[in-house]
This record gives sequence, structure tokens and C-alpha cells, in this order.
Amino acid sequence: MIDTRLEGLRCRATREIRTCQGVIRRLTGGVIQCDMENLGRHLIRVQWDCGMTDYAYPVEIEILDQRESAVAGGA
Repeated sequence: MIDTRLEGLRCRATREIRTCQGVIRRLTGGVIQCDMENLGRHLIRVQWDCGMTDYAYPVEIEILDQRESAVAGGA
């Protein structure tokens, strides 16, 4: 099941995330694309500011509040 309610929200990595594309460093920002359930796992697809797009577990990211989003987005 894919849920797009979080789509467009800013987030950042709470720890280093190793993927087949490379390493996403702690505190790297990104934009959530979707939230999904796959084979009993809760995953969030993120377009990272470093150029990678990959899945993360909810414990690996934190959603930024509106104030932080405005600063991170350059507004």
C-alpha cells in the first residue's frame, strides 16, 4: 500500500544510511516522495539533497517541522 500524505515534506537522516547507491550521511536533508508498506516493512521513499533517491525506514529519518522546512528549503 502506498500513502502519499507525507509527500513533499522535508526530512533529514538521523543516522548514516547505507544503500546500493552509496551512503547517505547523518543530517542529510531530503523530500519525502511516498510512504509504503512492503512485505511487512514500513518504508519511506526519499529524494535526498545529495541526488540519490532511495528508501529509508521511519527510524532512520525525522520529519522537519514547518520552521525547519522553511530554513532548509531556502525560504
